[in-house]
Amino acid sequence: MPADWESHSACLMSWAVPDTWKDWRPHVRKELAAIIQTISEYETVILLTPSALVRDARSRFEGGNVEIVEAPVTDIWMRDAAPTFAISGKGIVAIDWNPIDFAVSAPRVRRYGRSFGFHLSTLLKTGYVRSAFVAEGGALTTDGQGLLVTTRSCLLHPRRNPACSGISRQMRLEREFRSFGINSIVWLEGDPAEPLTHGHVDGYVLMTSPGRVLVERVRDPDVEAPFWRSHDVILLKQARDASGRRLHVEFVTAPRKRRWKFRGPNWAPGYLNAYLANGAVITASFGDRERDEMAANALQRSFPGRTVRMLRINHVVSGGGGIRCLTQSIPSDSVRPLDSNIHSSMTP
Repeated sequence: MPADWESHSACLMSWAVPDTWKDWRPHVRKELAAIIQTISEYETVILLTPSALVRDARSRFEGGNVEIVEAPVTDIWMRDAAPTFAISGKGIVAIDWNPIDFAVSAPRVRRYGRSFGFHLSTLLKTGYVRSAFVAEGGALTTDGQGLLVTTRSCLLHPRRNPACSGISRQMRLEREFRSFGINSIVWLEGDPAEPLTHGHVDGYVLMTSPGRVLVERVRDPDVEAPFWRSHDVILLKQARDASGRRLHVEFVTAPRKRRWKFRGPNWAPGYLNAYLANGAVITASFGDRERDEMAANALQRSFPGRTVRMLRINHVVSGGGGIRCLTQSIPSDSVRPLDSNIHSSMTP
């Protein structure tokens, strides 16, 4: 499972803004289009598009570095709906996490039948392997060298992985992760109060290079920091990667509430839900000039060879996610697998 900063052959996105956005749909489409166009300056965007919107997508993006692909997509959150694309000894493989379906009013888990992940692997002609447990891409971040960071609040939530007899859920998941080339796992507590994802790690943690990680901190008298955040920082500082190195933790400070444009239960302002395109770091800005600049400087220090691009996407962020949530990277064939024994299969 390559790190986010490793070379990509393409970025997978969706042009399916659902009716749940109501009157905000035009605003979300405008912000989504800006993100697509920005990423396409650095790498190819494969834009999954419902058949009814193919003509619209072509009129907006034709002539750019965007490939329109007709697909049965119903929402825009590709980090969580799509599989994680990894590298095995046989090439690119799609890891299907059986994700919760956020496109319906009552989230459910796709456990049986030919999933969206399987459909994508067939469409993109990759290998396919299906996880034995439930997860989403936003719940995982890795250094590409065998270390994975995730949260208990998400992966051990009973909606995803209920208690079972025998070995503990955590041990069962760790054993499965090892089959995907993961040798060391940092279990953060996360944020069980988060209403949609129950504390996806990519909302406040960004690995920047082997042994180094950025963490969002809240310094705002008008906002109470998530209950477990300081404890998670301690866990990260005490953690060791697969090579035995302690992690070096640095911080980005969240935008202040008085500068927020919107509020609401799903409002997710943060700088670390970023997409690391080939040559760029693409993230959100929030109109808090001081905090925006501090975040841009921190990201520039962490990725000195890349351009930092910050986009105003307040309507998208009101839906509970950021730019990483909208994207799923497809690694370059030149990325070498950590473990060539990872098996890929076209059988669901």
